[in-house]
Amino acid sequence: MQKPIILLFAFCFIFTSCKDRPAKGLGLTPENKFFPCPKTPNCVSSFENPNDEEHFISPIKFFGGKEATIKKLEKLIGANPNAKIVEKKENYLRAEYTSSIFKFVDDIQFYFGQESTIHVRSASRVGRRDFGKNRERVREIEFALQQSAN
Repeated sequence: MQKPIILLFAFCFIFTSCKDRPAKGLGLTPENKFFPCPKTPNCVSSFENPNDEEHFISPIKFFGGKEATIKKLEKLIGANPNAKIVEKKENYLRAEYTSSIFKFVDDIQFYFGQESTIHVRSASRVGRRDFGKNRERVREIEFALQQSAN
């Protein structure tokens, strides 16, 4: 009977102590690219190899000016009670999304590149799998930005 309790305690300790630490590999490389996704299937990035179907996601195309799009993105993130913007630079934005139940944190990064393109990387801080949540979140944001452009 003690073994399940000890395992439950260890699980809770590990996941609650790691979930608030910023993930490794955040920010941009000197070449203005995201750091590569880890080998685990809980990260997507538009800078990954397009043949890597598990990690690659297409960049987001936007219409209109960059500054207006950044404001729309900030408003979209701010409207979500589980999200907050934690870093903002001229062409870069990073937000944290926190899950409702277990309070796991996912980091999503946006880099405004050339030709009306937003490169994106979204990754879970803990765990091995995200059950497609990071990919889904990027596509929801893309859809919302396109709807606001109409």
